[in-house]
Amino acid sequence: MEHAILLAILNDIMPILKETDFTIHICVDGDLETNKTLACIPAVSRIFADLKHISKNIRKNLSM
Repeated sequence: MEHAILLAILNDIMPILKETDFTIHICVDGDLETNKTLACIPAVSRIFADLKHISKNIRKNLSM
C-alpha cells in the first residue's frame, strides 16, 4: 500500500522536479521492491533506510 502511495506522489511531483532540476532524498522502511523502483527514478538522489523498526525488534529480542 505504501509503495503505491509513494509512486502516486512521485508521479504528481515529477514534472516540478524535472522543471526545477531538483532531486530528493527518500527514507524507506527497507522494502526491497520500493528500493528497486526508486533507484530507477532520476529525481531520487538518495535512498535511506529507516532503521527505527529494526532497532525496536533488536531491543525487544535483547530484553527476552
